[in-house]
Amino acid sequence: MVPWYRSYLIPFGLAIIAFLIITTGGWIRINDAGESCPDWPTCFGTWGFDVSADEQEEWWNENPDEIDSRGGTHRYTTYQIFTEWAHRALVGVIGILVAYSHYTAWSLKDSIGNRVYKIHFVSSMFLIMQAVLGYVTVDLDNAPWTVSLHLFMALIFTTSLITVGFVWWQNQAGLPEYFKINKISTKYKNYIWYLCLIVLVQLMIGAYLSTSYHRAACDIGFYKGWPLCQGSVIPTLEQFGIILNYGHRLSAIIVGFLLLYVLKEIKSENNNSNAEKFLKIASFFYFGNIFLGGLYVVTAVDGVFLGWLSLLHLLVGACVFLSLATTYLLINLSEIKETNVSN
Repeated sequence: MVPWYRSYLIPFGLAIIAFLIITTGGWIRINDAGESCPDWPTCFGTWGFDVSADEQEEWWNENPDEIDSRGGTHRYTTYQIFTEWAHRALVGVIGILVAYSHYTAWSLKDSIGNRVYKIHFVSSMFLIMQAVLGYVTVDLDNAPWTVSLHLFMALIFTTSLITVGFVWWQNQAGLPEYFKINKISTKYKNYIWYLCLIVLVQLMIGAYLSTSYHRAACDIGFYKGWPLCQGSVIPTLEQFGIILNYGHRLSAIIVGFLLLYVLKEIKSENNNSNAEKFLKIASFFYFGNIFLGGLYVVTAVDGVFLGWLSLLHLLVGACVFLSLATTYLLINLSEIKETNVSN
């Protein structure tokens, strides 16, 4: 029996840590701590998070070019700095573990196949790209587009780890029956791919909206702010924030109908119970997240939104994408195995 520390469990464990990194990223945002460590990779020139107001002032005086968008007079609490510090600490931990996992995949090439190592190499490159984007995000004072791109790369990196895990599992021990999906038509497989792309764009728009403070562009409160926008089914699209909000909501409707359609068609195929199961999981997350998105707007008071609800909305949205991406991956793995068997 292969020990766990040399098995497919490694990349799955890394995917969990990657999801925690996404969680801490959202945690930073809801605590308004996105610029609480103005330098990188250190934090106010230190490796810790307990930086007093006087120490912050001293650092700003020594580094006037690094003053963020709030100005050098703003002071962060220890708790705010800790959120950023914890996020970076997790990135450091996963960096070490990815290097170990990469080496393990290389050392097991003869038993699990060179393909696992090749995919793992791509995943490792994604981590490096994510670290670079982290630096860019800090250097540009958390500009909304950098935050969106940072989230995009985090989701792609997590998906790549899940891919490594399943390919490794299939080659090392064989996937259990409940992960095997019978071949489905190219049409419905492509629809699942489109769903992945649209949901990913939705998540990026959501990150941009929350960071750029356009989240109230459609107004707040029940009915006028949600499900309507500015009290109208089709608002006047004059402001950039309204365009983003409205596009975010329209894409949500499109995804909802497409998801139900694909689920209905897959359900009619009696030999695809596992595909139906995974799509139901994605649907559960998705329609639950629509409710959370509406609740987020409805519960806002005087332009103040509930931070924990924002974080939950982000994480459930990430679960939607990851569940759809996993479904698409398992469909492709089944097709590859059938091709190998026929050859």
